[in-house]
Amino acid sequence: MNRRDGYKNAVGLEKEVETLKEMLLRKGHPQLMFISILGESGVGKKTLSRILLHDKKNNNHFKIRVWYSMPPDSTTEHLQAIYDRARQTISPTQGDLPVQEGPFDDIAGMLRHLLANMNYLLIIIGISSRTMLNCVRASLPDDNNGSRVVLVLDIENEEVAWHANAMNKGIKNGIRHLGRLDKEKSVKLFCSRALRTNLSDETTVNSMSKYSEVVYNITWGYPLAIVVLAGLLRFKEKPGQWTAVLQQLKSGPPMEEAHQQDGEGNQITGPAMFQEDRIEEKTMSSPPTEAANLSTRTSIERVFWASFEDLPNDLKSCFLYLAAFPKDTFLSTDSIVRMWMAEGFIRPQKGKTIEELGHDYFKELALRCLVQVSLMNEAGCIKKVIVHGRLHGFLHSEAREAGFIDVHDMHDVFVPPSVRRLSFMSFQGGYTKFTNKFCKLRSFICWAKEKDHRPSSNGGGGGGGSGGVDEERWHDLKFLQGSDLLRVIYVWGLRIKELPNEIGDKTHLRYLRVNSEHLRDLPSSITRLLNLQTLDIRDTKVEEIHPSFWEIKTLRHVIAKNLTLPSSINEELGQLQTLHGVKPSEGEWNQHNCPLLKMAKLRSLELHGFIDAEHGAVLNPALEQMHLLGHLKLKGDEISSRVFTGQCLRYLQTVELDGTVQWPAVDAFNDLRFVRPNLVQLSLTNTNDAPEDIQQELRKAGFIRSCLLLGPVYRLSYKQGMLAAKPEQQGEARSSKMEQQHQGEEAEE
Repeated sequence: MNRRDGYKNAVGLEKEVETLKEMLLRKGHPQLMFISILGESGVGKKTLSRILLHDKKNNNHFKIRVWYSMPPDSTTEHLQAIYDRARQTISPTQGDLPVQEGPFDDIAGMLRHLLANMNYLLIIIGISSRTMLNCVRASLPDDNNGSRVVLVLDIENEEVAWHANAMNKGIKNGIRHLGRLDKEKSVKLFCSRALRTNLSDETTVNSMSKYSEVVYNITWGYPLAIVVLAGLLRFKEKPGQWTAVLQQLKSGPPMEEAHQQDGEGNQITGPAMFQEDRIEEKTMSSPPTEAANLSTRTSIERVFWASFEDLPNDLKSCFLYLAAFPKDTFLSTDSIVRMWMAEGFIRPQKGKTIEELGHDYFKELALRCLVQVSLMNEAGCIKKVIVHGRLHGFLHSEAREAGFIDVHDMHDVFVPPSVRRLSFMSFQGGYTKFTNKFCKLRSFICWAKEKDHRPSSNGGGGGGGSGGVDEERWHDLKFLQGSDLLRVIYVWGLRIKELPNEIGDKTHLRYLRVNSEHLRDLPSSITRLLNLQTLDIRDTKVEEIHPSFWEIKTLRHVIAKNLTLPSSINEELGQLQTLHGVKPSEGEWNQHNCPLLKMAKLRSLELHGFIDAEHGAVLNPALEQMHLLGHLKLKGDEISSRVFTGQCLRYLQTVELDGTVQWPAVDAFNDLRFVRPNLVQLSLTNTNDAPEDIQQELRKAGFIRSCLLLGPVYRLSYKQGMLAAKPEQQGEARSSKMEQQHQGEEAEE
């Protein structure tokens, strides 16, 4: 993936970036300052804010940096999210130790205490009222140390920007109006995305000059429309298909007859390329219904529609599926790919796993600029993406019109019994009573927050309990009992303490994820889910599972936090690729009972709680048979040197070790690039650092040492890592804490 496509690319925004950086770092104004970035949707406000967040000078200047997108119905309770993110960026001198909260019962006081005497940069998206802004200001200290708050606001919230400006002391104008790009900047941005180059050479200027006018007329200088159009044309041949697409999108009447030249200098007659009565003859043209849809849409929506319609059918379904998640959510590609798999959206191809194909889909969506890459791991694989808010609104509308998915963000709504995919984004303090059986339901996705749920004197809801107010806050999934075609259950943030035993009747279920810290047990009926591919219980307190669960042949991904492995497994789990958050059962491992010996196809393993004297003798042979292993995380009392010297782990990309490492002799370590040719990151937590002679060998191999909160990390530089690592090996590499807090609620992998 070209870094030109990422959020760090500031083509067309260079002047605004420099101006805002000067305002952020202004030494002559030590008082707290509010800076507002104001503009229409699609002009690049959030892109600009992320550039500021990751700017190196800002990284060094501000001790705490937080980027947070507030939902439209935000209240003071959402200050908790800002507080949590600020905690994650506390100085390494404080580590992970609890911070003394002080004598405060409210979150505003806690936040004010946490930020006291620290210079901070808060970037807050979407404050929609002066009332909420006043609450934010009251929670922030002003210690005359150059702290800054950047507000990213749509044009309809201009009064919030002026109110914030009035709060500043000694600053006349802290508002930056971000407008559309002019023609020159539009073409520059278009070339950087469509051709993945710039306008520095004369050949490029000449070849692109004939498109500059029409590109500007189509996009009106909106950066969002420009990059999506460029992403569409990346997949078209120039000049023929380019011209056909541009004519289809051109605003107003068809182009007048004109003599055009292609890239070879040949004359092209206007009517032959542009007249509407000839467009139908071209292979890339649209049917009349599509042309009619284009004629009624805004310039940005016309580009969205054309790009969406150009997607292959399977990729179109995958893209629509992203509408099931809230706007401005950073999405884990691993989780989404597993849900696509469960739905059957990914078309199998010989020579690649379904997971690899799913990640290829995300690469194509990123190349088409339909999703924005927000995080890549050290091996260059896409780990987090986000859909622009306006494009998300387009997806939401298309999914609803096509009957693809029903999305709700309120309670007491009518859901038709014929719904195939159902998504709830918030219950807004209420509960939904379902009286219908959803016989055709394939996916149920709930993205709520426990703090959103408040007791109601009316009772009811998806959960049980009628004795007390607190009981009314519990939820269950019994309303899904009639949904026998379910393939996906994704529940995030509800108070759930048990799953119904009837869940074992969902024989088509392939993906099950439950996020609830109150869930401690899974029903034994889960062993009847013979098509289950993914079980994700990392955000629960489940520690035991019925031993027969491990007999499910279709298992591909088991992700937990503290799950005990069975005492033994009889048959090979030939499809299992991911096993996270597991620990050995009591007793010693031997060649007959070690469950890892039946998991030779693992690609990602995170194991903790092992004792070398009881498990080490068999653990090492088990690891060495995992020829496809790309990510390994071990936490135990002693860790064998064979992690570095064993001959079989050649696909290993990322290694995380927590425990006393038995470092090999340096003469055995100097062949690291031959024995571990794909290694790009080594993380050491609560353990002894590598001896100096081994550190020297790591430096020779191109690794750079850095210190994080819990220990040193050795990383291969990005370009070297791309040469070393195979992109299809999807290691679950750990992200830095700064990157994770930026990713929002889904920064968990």
